[in-house]
Amino acid sequence: MKLFVLSCGMLFLLTGCVTESAIPDYMLPAEYGYEESLFEEEGTASLFTSDQAVLAGDTIEKILSSKISVPKNARLAIIRFSQSRYLWWSDEFMQMDQTLQSGFIEQLCECPRLSDVSLLPSLMTPEKKSIPYLREAAARYQADLLLVYRTASRFFSRSKIFKPDEVKATCIVEAILLDVRSGIVPFTSVSSQQYAVVKSKEDYDFSETIAKAEINAISKSLKEIGSDLVKFLEVAP
Repeated sequence: MKLFVLSCGMLFLLTGCVTESAIPDYMLPAEYGYEESLFEEEGTASLFTSDQAVLAGDTIEKILSSKISVPKNARLAIIRFSQSRYLWWSDEFMQMDQTLQSGFIEQLCECPRLSDVSLLPSLMTPEKKSIPYLREAAARYQADLLLVYRTASRFFSRSKIFKPDEVKATCIVEAILLDVRSGIVPFTSVSSQQYAVVKSKEDYDFSETIAKAEINAISKSLKEIGSDLVKFLEVAP
């Protein structure tokens, strides 16, 4: 009888040891530390192998964890992604475009975080307007920040029998702020504005009326973009 009990005890101990060692690591509770390390390994690796050709997982992790610090006396350069199609129509339109640009610059100059605001010289504008080339041009200009904006417009006209024709322009301005040192975009803004103009006797044709509506709509959008940017810079680290 004692031999039988002793044999059962030995069998129980051996079975327990085998069962414990056979438990897979992924079935262990979180307190063993395996679950945490598993998610850490999977979180830094892309599920798509083609992604590695663009940005490696550790590079993306470094980018996402980076903190941008704006210099106290930053130099800001501005570039318009597309030129105005009405710029060379007449001297009036050239002056309107210059007033639009100078007004936008003056608005940003009021920001205490910016020591200098200017347009990126056209001679330095790269032919290939991608982020790396724009960043290189801004670095050569010794600008800490680069503001890039693009405009798009739509027009709605209304013909009247006893009154002058009217046109309403809807303009959308998209803007991004590029930190030249890191290549990171810490600020974006989109503004949509409308401006209505009635055709006057001084307008050469209705196309000139449309152009005036578009320029004024762009001006309103840029003012909103500038206000958003100043607010961002005032609280930026």
